[in-house]
Amino acid sequence: MLAKDKEKGGMVWALLESAGDVNEGVQQTVAGSLITLGHQHPALVLSTIHKFISSPQTAPKVHVQSILYNAAENIVREKGNKIDDSDLINTWMEGSVKLLTLPSVAPDLQRAASGLMVALGCCPPHCNAVMESLSAHIQTGTVPSQSVVETLGLLAAGNVKGTVPYLKALLGLFVGCLPLVKQDGLKIAVALMLSKFTEAILEAVDNKEPDPNISINSYASESAVIFEAIVNLWLRSSNADVRQEALLCLGHMSHLLPKEKLEELAGLVVTTILSLYRKTSSPFTLTSSLALIMDAVLKKQLSEGLKFHVDQLLSSLFSQVCVLPNYTEPSTVKNHYEVLRSYELLGSQYTENVMSHLLQRIENASHMQRVGALVVAKHLINSKTLSTENCYSLIPSLTTILSDPNSKVVKSVTQVIVALCHNNHLNAQSGAPFITYLVKHCAGATTPIGRRPSLAEGDGESVGEVCRRVLHLLATTVESAYPLLWPHLLNFVCSAEYEASLPTTLGCLAHLANNYGVVNEPETLLVGPPGPPTAPILLSRLLVLSCVPENSSGGSGSSGGGVSIGVSALKLLQGLAPQVHANVVEPWKQHLPQLLITLQDLISKSEPEPSLIQMWHDSLRDFLRSTITHINNEDYTMQIGKAQMEQVHLYEKHQTPLCFMMSLVGVTLSLISNKTFIATSLDTLFTGTAHRSVMERESLALCVGTTAASHTDLVLTHIDMWLKTADSTKKPLSFLNLIKQDTRVDEMSWTRATLVLCLGQISALAPPTVVGARVDGPIMLHLLNIINSNKSDIVNEAVLHTISNVARALTRLQDFKLRQRPLLITHLVNTLKPESLPLPALAGVLQALRDLVALEPELNVEERTIILQSVLVATLPRLAHTDGKDDYLIRCYAQLSVLIRTIIQKDTNPATLDDVTTLLQAWTVAINDHIRLKAVELLHTALKTYHDHITLTVEGPTNFNQTCQLLAFLTPRVSDPCGDVRSQAVGSVYMVMRIAGRYTGRAHDHIDEDLQLIKAAEGRIAVDDPMVIDELARDVGRVISNKLSFVQLRSFLSCSVVGLQDRLGSASAGLALVLTTVFTLRGHQLHQHIREILDSVYGRLEKVNHRETRQRAVQAIAQLSSHNLNLVLDTLLTYPLPYERGICETFHHLGRDPKLCTETMTILTQVLERTQLFSEQPTNTEATVKIATIPPLAAISGLCELLHDLREYTPPQVEKDEDSWEKIEGGTITPEEQKQQQQQRQTFPASQSIIAENFPSLAALLLITYGSYVGVMAPLHQTTSTNSKNAFNFVPNRGATTLVPVKIVLECLHSLVDVIDCKSLSTVLTCKIRDENDDTFEVFLHTVSEIVEVLVHEAPKHIERLVGCLDNQHPYEMQRVTVAAIFAQLTAEKCGGNYELLESIIDCLLGRLNDRSVHVRRLAIRGLSNFAHLQNDQCYFPQWFSVSEKLKEIIAALVGATDQRDCSGGDEISVETQVALEALRGLAALLPRLSHDTVLQHTPTLLIRIRLFSEKSSGEVREAGLGVLRGLAGVVGSSEEFKEHLHLHLLAALVHLADPHPPTVVMCKSALQALGPHLGSESMNIMLQNHLIPSGVLHYHQFITDLTKHMVIDLSDHLPFFIQATSSYFKSPEASLRRAAALLIGNLVYHCEVTEGLAVSGVSYGLQYLLRDPDATVRTAAAIAIPLLFKHTQLL
Repeated sequence: MLAKDKEKGGMVWALLESAGDVNEGVQQTVAGSLITLGHQHPALVLSTIHKFISSPQTAPKVHVQSILYNAAENIVREKGNKIDDSDLINTWMEGSVKLLTLPSVAPDLQRAASGLMVALGCCPPHCNAVMESLSAHIQTGTVPSQSVVETLGLLAAGNVKGTVPYLKALLGLFVGCLPLVKQDGLKIAVALMLSKFTEAILEAVDNKEPDPNISINSYASESAVIFEAIVNLWLRSSNADVRQEALLCLGHMSHLLPKEKLEELAGLVVTTILSLYRKTSSPFTLTSSLALIMDAVLKKQLSEGLKFHVDQLLSSLFSQVCVLPNYTEPSTVKNHYEVLRSYELLGSQYTENVMSHLLQRIENASHMQRVGALVVAKHLINSKTLSTENCYSLIPSLTTILSDPNSKVVKSVTQVIVALCHNNHLNAQSGAPFITYLVKHCAGATTPIGRRPSLAEGDGESVGEVCRRVLHLLATTVESAYPLLWPHLLNFVCSAEYEASLPTTLGCLAHLANNYGVVNEPETLLVGPPGPPTAPILLSRLLVLSCVPENSSGGSGSSGGGVSIGVSALKLLQGLAPQVHANVVEPWKQHLPQLLITLQDLISKSEPEPSLIQMWHDSLRDFLRSTITHINNEDYTMQIGKAQMEQVHLYEKHQTPLCFMMSLVGVTLSLISNKTFIATSLDTLFTGTAHRSVMERESLALCVGTTAASHTDLVLTHIDMWLKTADSTKKPLSFLNLIKQDTRVDEMSWTRATLVLCLGQISALAPPTVVGARVDGPIMLHLLNIINSNKSDIVNEAVLHTISNVARALTRLQDFKLRQRPLLITHLVNTLKPESLPLPALAGVLQALRDLVALEPELNVEERTIILQSVLVATLPRLAHTDGKDDYLIRCYAQLSVLIRTIIQKDTNPATLDDVTTLLQAWTVAINDHIRLKAVELLHTALKTYHDHITLTVEGPTNFNQTCQLLAFLTPRVSDPCGDVRSQAVGSVYMVMRIAGRYTGRAHDHIDEDLQLIKAAEGRIAVDDPMVIDELARDVGRVISNKLSFVQLRSFLSCSVVGLQDRLGSASAGLALVLTTVFTLRGHQLHQHIREILDSVYGRLEKVNHRETRQRAVQAIAQLSSHNLNLVLDTLLTYPLPYERGICETFHHLGRDPKLCTETMTILTQVLERTQLFSEQPTNTEATVKIATIPPLAAISGLCELLHDLREYTPPQVEKDEDSWEKIEGGTITPEEQKQQQQQRQTFPASQSIIAENFPSLAALLLITYGSYVGVMAPLHQTTSTNSKNAFNFVPNRGATTLVPVKIVLECLHSLVDVIDCKSLSTVLTCKIRDENDDTFEVFLHTVSEIVEVLVHEAPKHIERLVGCLDNQHPYEMQRVTVAAIFAQLTAEKCGGNYELLESIIDCLLGRLNDRSVHVRRLAIRGLSNFAHLQNDQCYFPQWFSVSEKLKEIIAALVGATDQRDCSGGDEISVETQVALEALRGLAALLPRLSHDTVLQHTPTLLIRIRLFSEKSSGEVREAGLGVLRGLAGVVGSSEEFKEHLHLHLLAALVHLADPHPPTVVMCKSALQALGPHLGSESMNIMLQNHLIPSGVLHYHQFITDLTKHMVIDLSDHLPFFIQATSSYFKSPEASLRRAAALLIGNLVYHCEVTEGLAVSGVSYGLQYLLRDPDATVRTAAAIAIPLLFKHTQLL
């Protein structure tokens, strides 16, 4: 309890002053802190807040007051029951009520005050006081405050039990206030309050709480007066919101009125509501009020009072139900269901009125009103409000609106139909119109022309989808609908009007026929009109419907959820089998299940092949033929034929069913003997066929051909008659004919195409006994006449098919010669000439040529040549634009191959073969795989056919002159990337050699050992195995070397070198391998042509981008260079830098031979040692630049390439520039390929041992060169002019300027370390080479350190010799820096355990402490610092290091180097400061290795300096200082000298855990872990060791909260010091440190039990000071810390 007034300087007051902070986050934190303090000291905080708000000096702004009131509300809700200070509660209530009653208070503040009052009122101890306080401001004759009214309403809803006892009195008070309420807002608030009062009263009455005797009658009098007052005063308001809220209030209060009063006023209220409907756009409130009033009236049995308003109610409600709800607006949905609820209430009492109302709207109303009436009717039917008699009276009216096309009306009618069926209100007679209605709209019935339907747009599902779903539901689920559907649905199967409904109708019929129809089927069902259709009609219709194997488009509404219409048709046939004919029952039991399985398999395929569909159609035709055969009744067959002809018009818009129907007609006509019917049917089909359609032309031809199988002469007679009719030359000329001539030409062309196809089908299907005479007679006569007079492409395509059919038909006849064949061949060749010939036409031409060539007699030479040239040009280019899987192309190529074989067989001589190979040679080098494969296949076919049929005579030639040329263009194909091409090429080479052998006199069956090598590999070359392909290429090279003479060899080489530029890399690589084999076997004969060969090959290689081709070509050069090494080296060294790819690969091969490797390495190192590395050139700014000279770089590049193939470890390939030799086509190596190459790569141990022996000298030379090249520019090409006076007269050279000297040295060193198998160092160098950063000094030092570090671990045996090569005098600074950097890193690595070598390095480093270069001095300090890494396992430093003078000298040097005065500068660290940093880092690492006595003498100095370092702006300096602190703690932490400074550094480390420099935070964690054992607190030590994870993320606030719990216990004596020292960080320049200090000091005070001696008041002032900090995070931390001082109430 608050005992006295607190000073305004308290922390709560400070928080209150910060509540108006500009930062929203700070505002929220301050509010949260106030709430936290309020939960601990609710009375104190609430009192302070109230004083702050009410004080004139500190009165906050309105939004701040709102925040404070909200905080007070939160405190009261949580701790309101525990506040027993009535004065405080009264004070807040007075202030809140004052805000609620004042008229000029901001709305946000009034809402906050209202919330506080509601919170107080919800607390049982204060509820009465709040209610009395609020009730006091409700006086009769006085206008109440709107905020008070709203608060009362919220209280009534939030605390029913506590407010109900006051409601009767409040209602009585409001009786006198209502007449005075004039403001609209107040009226709305009062009405809303009265509604909540009524709901609270009704809830209390239902629950009998708080008074068991409570009843509605207790509030009847006041409610009646208020009800009447609202009716008389507010319902006439001009404000629509007031009227609506008042009506809603009346609706609620109507349940409290006495029966007499309700009967008196209900009519008036209902009339008012009905009148307001026309004035509002959101009628939900009115409808809800109306439903509440009607509910109250009907519950009190006052139906007579509403009787006079029923018609008006129905009219008003109906206008709303006609507006369908918008589900994106909840109010419209609620209003819709309230309207239906009102209809249900009215329907239960006034059924006749409602029925009359609905019938009138259904019969004589607009579309919108019909939809509304149907919605109401459906609701009343489903809710059982309407009786069966009422539903019967509704059905005739529904029948009258079935013609309404409006989509919404249709959907509503379907819903009513479902409701009637489910409730069993329909029979077969009354339901037939509705079933027809559903089927009609399943078919997608359109709006009649001339009538404009309103609201016809769809809303979601279409009408068809809805009706399909409803019909399927009725047929499969609603049993009462089965008699309505069967067999009535059969009437719609053969009707064109309902064709679109067939997917659903057939599905329903199939289900009913096999379930309901089997049990309830009459003896004679298919009786014809007016009943279901007859059996022949249904049979014909259903067979055609099953011809298309596709899923139905009926969606979810179709039978079976998307079952194919064909499946449904066949299932329906199964159910109707007894009705079709008794003879088909048993056959159909066997055939129909098989047809169903076949059809379902076709449907399961996404795109069935045309051949499968054709087989399906053949199966259906066979099924029809079998059915007619089993029936065996001419009259029945005639009925089927007539039914088919009558149904043709049904498929005028569906081509596939129409064409199939034509084929069925052909089957039926072939089984009919009535020629009159046949003639009439054929004429009808011919006249009705759309001849412009390809499918219809072919189907009519099939029909005619099928009929001709039984009636050939009759059909030919009709063909002759149709041709005369279609022949325009026989038409008499007239004026009208001339006008129509253009259009008739196309029509006659289509008709003639149909007749030509008919001739072909007649030839193919006519009996063999008559086909010969008919072909040689009328068929060919008609065909040639059409060809001669034809100018149409359509007719030409038909002619091609007919020629093939005629030729194939004649192959059945022996010794028959077609006299017209030459004319036909000429026509076909002319057809091939256009380049735009379609593929189908090309396929037809080739097929016709094949069929004609197969006939007798043989072709002559001219015909053969013309045919070959024409078909090759027309066929092969088309393969470039396809993958070779086109059916027409496959068919064309097969016919082309047969044609070539036939031609060679009939005339086997060299001229014929030469013609064929000459025509094919150009196609064998095509870039397209398919063209190349087909050309080589045709070539192999020609060679094999020629070899098998060759006939040699004595007078014939003795040499095969085409051998060299054929081998030259076949050899690259032996290694073609396509396996099939390789197989064919190997076979072709073999056949060339065999043919050449035949000409030299060898027998046909002669066995040649060399050729057997090729023959043996022919079967396995198709496998993509590189080893097999290479071996085959070598075998081909051996055969060529052995079989060809020197003259032939020179000719072969001159032709073959061109193949290196083959566009296919693998092919050119295979040719290079053949050349390698030839050079190996016969290269000694070519020594005079080496220079020429080198230039030729390198010239070709410049244009070759395939890696393997280049490698094998260079390998061939290496074979030549083994005989002339000096000449080759001289030539290679003269090439410009950077080396071309071919030169590099040549060096690779030189390195593989030990002798050549040694000689080459010696020459290159001599060049590097004896030439100047760079020259200094002046610039325009009087400064000099270093420019690298070319000879050393050339030597380094050559040495790098020499080592390339000697590497034991090949790291991931380094990315090169665009001109790099490794970035070539086909050269991108995947990791898997690289791993495979490493496993398969060949090693060269002899050459590798030579390089390993010379590794130290080479490494030292390259490292010194690397340091010398730092900052050196790219070289320029030196002129070779003899008149130049300057030895370094440079001109720009584009190639040389791209070189980076440093990268070249690193690449060479990279190759060198790979030779000794130093994988780690190779990886390091790879990263450095890839690094695109400039070659700066720091990058150089880091690179050297990494190289030495890895080298010591991977190759320690080379270190001593390396140091010996480096320990020399070097005049240049960068050379000395390089040596110092290497020695510094060697000390860190202990020289690989060689302590004797380490001693000499120490002397060298100590001697460099006085070097004039600061970089050398820094590296010397680093080297001395690196002794910290010496292990202490066996001895404490080397024996020599135990000398105290030497130890003192090293430590003194490091300690002295820390005394740098400029290390407190800006963010940039100077070079001298870097020396200090090196010393600090060295001491941090070295201190843990030293003895206690050695460190103790320097401890005070170091502790003072690191305390200064911790205050510096550089994060690296702070980090290094904390590292020294960690080292000191580990060595002398238990000494008195260290403990004097322990707690100061502990506190600094805890604050710096929030340092902005992340590495400093990590070091801080390590330092604290080192300090932990010396703190004298086991619990703190455990926390520091377990929670300060260096790599983890520390939650500072939580960690400090837990740690201070132990600090205040175990270090209680030092708490005053901790608090004082932490306060000093409140003025730190780093915001993060100020934030950390606030959190730390707050938790220290919070966890401290004893506060005596603590400067808590200073802490309070400090935190209040931080609340005004410019950084928002600091202010937030201060706001968090202040509640932690809640125990010190004197500060609050």
